[in-house]
Amino acid sequence: MRFRPVHGILAIGLFVVVGLLAELALAGRLGKNGFERVSPGPEGQVSINVAKLAPQEVRFYRFLNSANQEVKFFVGRDGGGTIQVAFDASEVCFKTKRGFKAQGEWVVCNKCDKAFRLAGVNNGHGGCEPVQLAHRVEGDKVLISEQDVLGGWRYFR
Repeated sequence: MRFRPVHGILAIGLFVVVGLLAELALAGRLGKNGFERVSPGPEGQVSINVAKLAPQEVRFYRFLNSANQEVKFFVGRDGGGTIQVAFDASEVCFKTKRGFKAQGEWVVCNKCDKAFRLAGVNNGHGGCEPVQLAHRVEGDKVLISEQDVLGGWRYFR
């Protein structure tokens, strides 16, 4: 059997798919921890229903506006019931675009494996901790302005 150009193209395609799956696995994004896509409404706000968000649960979101500006963030409910919201990036590790994963009451940096309490996310101390995202809670909804989300766009360019 001769090696033909189509075989080379298939081999490269397979290599790319395996590489992408490995990156997703390393970032903890395979399975239930995937991103849910959200966009701003006509009033320029992202609205997320958190009525069914259990204590110690974290959900990851991918914001995309009409200008194709993408920003990733997460919303979690700590053990005390407080909603915590932060970008899926830290000041130190954002260049690797690896983000965080949730493990019970902890959020863990996918690059350096440092863990931070979910309950402290809204405090935003900097360094390797997730960068807090301004938000407000009205009933069962978390409201985040498009401007506040785009304030973190630099972490995802």
